[in-house]
Amino acid sequence: MKSKEEKEYEERVKRRVLILKDLIEEGKIIFAENMRNDLEESFSKARYDENGEPDLSTIDGRIRSMALATEHFDHRIKMKSAISLQQIQESYFSQIDANFNHFYEIMIDQNVSPHQVAKIIAYGKQSIDHLNEVIEPILKDLEEFWGLVAESGYLHLEDEYDSIKAVFGGDLFPANDENIASKCGIYTDTIILPCPFIRSRHMFEIWTKEQRVYFLLKHALNILQYKELALTELNKPIVVILPDKEMMDEFAYENISKLGEKDTLYHAQKVFDRKFESMEELIEFGKSLDTIEKVTNEIKDPKRVLFDTEFKESLEIQIKNQMKSDTTKAFGTDNPGVIVSMMGYGRMSICNELLVKSSKIGGIPLIDAPTSWEYFKWKLEYDSERTYPELDFTKMHIVKGLNGLDNTYLQWIGKIPPKGLIELRKNGAINEIRGILSKGIEELVTANEFDFNNTTNTVFNNLNVAFNQHQENIKKLINKKWKIAGKEFGSWLVMGSVEIASACLGTPLYGVSTVVLNQIIDAPKIKDLPKTIEKMKQADIERQNLKKSPLGLMFNFKQ
Repeated sequence: MKSKEEKEYEERVKRRVLILKDLIEEGKIIFAENMRNDLEESFSKARYDENGEPDLSTIDGRIRSMALATEHFDHRIKMKSAISLQQIQESYFSQIDANFNHFYEIMIDQNVSPHQVAKIIAYGKQSIDHLNEVIEPILKDLEEFWGLVAESGYLHLEDEYDSIKAVFGGDLFPANDENIASKCGIYTDTIILPCPFIRSRHMFEIWTKEQRVYFLLKHALNILQYKELALTELNKPIVVILPDKEMMDEFAYENISKLGEKDTLYHAQKVFDRKFESMEELIEFGKSLDTIEKVTNEIKDPKRVLFDTEFKESLEIQIKNQMKSDTTKAFGTDNPGVIVSMMGYGRMSICNELLVKSSKIGGIPLIDAPTSWEYFKWKLEYDSERTYPELDFTKMHIVKGLNGLDNTYLQWIGKIPPKGLIELRKNGAINEIRGILSKGIEELVTANEFDFNNTTNTVFNNLNVAFNQHQENIKKLINKKWKIAGKEFGSWLVMGSVEIASACLGTPLYGVSTVVLNQIIDAPKIKDLPKTIEKMKQADIERQNLKKSPLGLMFNFKQ
């Protein structure tokens, strides 16, 4: 007597075999010559009953394994054909627009930012109960919507192979007072933004009423600023908004958190110069440091105690201010030792989520917040150290910083109005711009870490050559006297900085290999990676035919 599990397994195998058979007959699957004869032999032995179902006793391992892969292929086809990426975006924006267009029109009419509108309404004198009451229904509707279409959206993006995709991370959403596509839309094809409501939905449970209404409005108005960029029909969309799948799936969210815990322990080891075996041990250690003086006495690397890159006060004052902050209150502690010990947890979890998400869709992490960028660089540094503990990474430049090459700010195309960016895409001028800039950009983003792993001067010299070429190419574009969206091309240039981050192998390793990680993504196993610089170089040579990209990007310019 077969068990329920055995019967269900047999039904799945039968379904897979029939899918494989249909796809072969439809010509959607074509096998290489060296496989064809063996498969034909296997299929010649296969038998089917009067209902057309396969007799599993005649289905060999070759067909079963091929059918398993085919089921996955068939699932992708059906999910993609169910709804287009354009339809997903239209449905999403229609929901946001229907609820918040009135506020958006006021914002545009008054020429103010989402933050300004949200602050006036949330913290004003008028009642906000009517806005607070709609938060739960809106979040529920969005969760149900994304539950239906998110997978299809990601599959569409995954299959965009010939595309430069930038995956935004490090914050809930891009800054509301500028458009991130304006900053780097020339250098990328598609920017994938997270749905900020999904990303912050757990925070709505602990925020005050005023905070809830503030972020409700700020998120909605910020989203609507990207409506035109997202909905303009192009071969490669400029902007796409999708939820973090890891944030929607509780199991995946827990796994990301576990990866963040490992990085938090390693970061705390750097801060205090002592090893911690578990989060419990780290928290208990933090609790024992119940005064600011005790904490500062234990800190061995104060540069890694980073609350915000904009904070310039002494470390003692920063810790004191952090003890009183709304963020700390939300987590229910004002213990200075716990605050400092656990400061890396949220940041490192975000880094892991961003790296996993980027790898899944073949994208480049794009970080817009300087503080998050510092933690991202530390994350890559820690991965490298743990992967190759025998190497001296003080001489391996993990981060290729472009902003300090000449001790001056650099010029790049970074302030294109959305209408101008759309016009460039529609009339094909973007291709000419990319063609002119390609050499400088390619050398910047594909720079091989083994070309400059000895001295700082070598790093700067190599990158200077590439970026200087980029500057010369920009001059050629200015000389064309183009006018796009009523503005001269030169008006789009900004003085700022660009940083490119790369791990020692040019690929994220997510720290030590774990069973948890393997459940999320097919990451390279540490034991299978090259163990020497020579073998690493050889592996890198073998990757030369593949399209290369930076592991992380951050664009920043002065207003």
